Amino acid sequence: MEAVILAGGPIPLSLQGATSAPERALIPLEGRPLIDHVLESLRGVPPVTGIICVAPPHTLAHLPSDVRGLESGDKLSENLFKGARAAQSDRILIVTGDVPLATGRTWMQFIDGAAVNLIEAAYPIVSRANCEEQFPGGTRTYAPLKDGQFTGGNAFLMPREHLESLESMISQAFAARKNPFALARMLGAGFIAKALAKRLTIHEVEVKISKMIGCRAGAVPIPDAAIAFDIDKQDDLDTAARVLRERGKNTELDPCGPAPLQPNTEPRQKR
Repeated sequence: MEAVILAGGPIPLSLQGATSAPERALIPLEGRPLIDHVLESLRGVPPVTGIICVAPPHTLAHLPSDVRGLESGDKLSENLFKGARAAQSDRILIVTGDVPLATGRTWMQFIDGAAVNLIEAAYPIVSRANCEEQFPGGTRTYAPLKDGQFTGGNAFLMPREHLESLESMISQAFAARKNPFALARMLGAGFIAKALAKRLTIHEVEVKISKMIGCRAGAVPIPDAAIAFDIDKQDDLDTAARVLRERGKNTELDPCGPAPLQPNTEPRQKR
């Protein structure tokens, strides 16, 4: 499995003036750029055999020699599939370049959760309860589903043989993300109506998306909320710095570090 890091994007408006970094992925955190934290986490994932980074020029120049760099464009969806097409593996792990608190264990929770449920195209989700317990005071956007409230993680797991159908769906969804009527045309008015009424289930979403792309798609609940924690504002940087310092202290006290969160790998009810 190859991993693709999406490290494009400008400095967030809320951080402009607070950092001298030329690009988002190079914002310093505890003495190291954000991209270095992400690279370190992926090196701790046994299934990952290679790393590709899609990024702007300064970040590309910063990459170590064993990471393949591709210059990014303006659109996230285009960068995603530029990196995915450059990968040669049957499965491709896509992650963003601003998730500095994710670890190898975080990504393995996602990969193992998808494997145990035989999900080919996977997206991580985290419950509101887990997010608020692990990062109190943080602000996230939650989808109110019948199963509970969830936020999305900063990753995708994609099968190479279905890239074409995935590209069409993701491109449409990204273009329509701020237009409920366009989403209704794409997914169906009944789908949107159920979502607005908070009667939509994860299973219904999975069935709909699976039919659209022609493979088994699904959400993978992740107990480690770090997969949904990214850097958009100064408060995020402050929280990330505090968490990393606490991890360092725990590692000093216990060479094995803090006990890992157990992955949610129990098979869900089959479709």
